[in-house]
Amino acid sequence: MDKLKLKEQSEQLIKFHRDISGFYNDYAKSVGLTYASLEVLGIIWYKKCCLHEEVTQKTVTQKAYLPKQTVNAIIKAFIKHDLIKPLVESGLDKRNKVIEFTENGKEFAEKVITKMKEAEYNALDSLGEEKRIALVEIISQYRDNLKIV
Repeated sequence: MDKLKLKEQSEQLIKFHRDISGFYNDYAKSVGLTYASLEVLGIIWYKKCCLHEEVTQKTVTQKAYLPKQTVNAIIKAFIKHDLIKPLVESGLDKRNKVIEFTENGKEFAEKVITKMKEAEYNALDSLGEEKRIALVEIISQYRDNLKIV
């Protein structure tokens, strides 16, 4: 194990991660959102529009890896800007509040998330199938092996 080489490669990965996060941050700003609110919007859109699942604040908090207070503040801002309806109790669990888009919110999310997904798909497509498969496998292994001991 070459510690110097590992250090350099680790720093490269961290830089790539920051650069990719910067892409999402810049895109979020361009559509009037924060990085965190773009993440929340994407989770709600995917769960509601693609999977047709009930979405709660608890689900969003877990999927976004954001504090409950942050998600709550974003949800309140989305309600204020007529992107989502006021929350109602879940039919499955009264302790959870269900998130539903307004018509404006659904249109906005569709436009914003679709444009972002097109950029992601184009970036992946440019790699070709073999490299795409390898990239996913390698990142999956890296994630699974990343532990603080």
